Amino acid sequence: MNILIIDNSVDITGAFKCAVNEADLLSDEHNFVFVIGYKSKLRKHLEDKGYKVYQLHLVEIKKSIPILLIYPIMLLKNAFSLLHILKAEKIDLVQVNDFYNLLGAFAKKFGYKGKLFTYVRFLPSVMPGILRKLWIKQGLKHSDKLVAVSDAVLKQLPKHKKAVRLYDPTKLTENLPAKEYINNEGVNLLYLSNYIQGKGQDAAIQAFAKAYKNNSSLRLTFVGGDMGLEKNVAFKQTLIDTTHSLGLSDVIAFRPFNPNVEEEIKRADIVLNFSEAESFSMTCLEAAYYGTPLIATQCGGPEEIIDNGKTGITIPVKDIDKMASAILSLADNFELRKQYATAGKLYVTEKFSIEKYKNEFRQLIDE
Repeated sequence: MNILIIDNSVDITGAFKCAVNEADLLSDEHNFVFVIGYKSKLRKHLEDKGYKVYQLHLVEIKKSIPILLIYPIMLLKNAFSLLHILKAEKIDLVQVNDFYNLLGAFAKKFGYKGKLFTYVRFLPSVMPGILRKLWIKQGLKHSDKLVAVSDAVLKQLPKHKKAVRLYDPTKLTENLPAKEYINNEGVNLLYLSNYIQGKGQDAAIQAFAKAYKNNSSLRLTFVGGDMGLEKNVAFKQTLIDTTHSLGLSDVIAFRPFNPNVEEEIKRADIVLNFSEAESFSMTCLEAAYYGTPLIATQCGGPEEIIDNGKTGITIPVKDIDKMASAILSLADNFELRKQYATAGKLYVTEKFSIEKYKNEFRQLIDE
């Protein structure tokens, strides 16, 4: 098949990484083309991998009168531009990489006869009710499949024959030596996430502050980008200001995004993810695969990646006391960290295997 993936990401995100993983894994069976926004920084990344890339003026709905006025006009314009691309590239399957992008649905409205898969990569419950219902309705009406990336997402979709769950594959490779487990005096915590409100960095700082009072060998490093968005820049600054006000600037570091995720994870002793809502979590998957124990919130996707008490620890969202307690329990027990790391790698490698993914994808496109 000729498959076209539409992705709204302006920079590296978990959703984008999953789409590229899919293309990389299936390129021996299918030909992939990408459509991204003009503001996206990802064109070179895709072209370096050999993919053909088109860019459109993609606009997302926001609480802004100018955006709300221009959104329907740009949606129609982009839909007709997309139809020309689909014809030129002889596309058999369009994959919209998240359900809030109505471009695929509108292409079907205006005559596209091929297949349409609409992925749901956000927990629907975090979206405004009116928009959520609209997006799901359009997805079910025009898509051949409405693809949930986890059971947590699937449970929030209507029970419908088009709504299916397809885990993203572990298209991960180790380019560095296997992680060494050394019982050093200090314990390094890693928070690997872009600076976006709701991703949990603020909770991590509060939990770390509590844990640090009991174990001064702890160190916390945030690694991530702001994607060039003002609201993310502002959020990061509030985190830095909070760190300073708590007197923790010497033990909490803020570093920019590092594309070498494997390096960051293998350098850490524990990976944290205290997000308020995750449809899946590539960070958790990568941490487990690269052999570093995890502490994450019970916010959806991470609960399908972590077998609580066997491969890591999950705690309730925003429960600062339990976050701190979990940090101390792992920081103070080297053997438990090693046990979780070993079990976690095995667990995700088996559960999210590449062959299982390929077989399930083939079944979806053949239906």
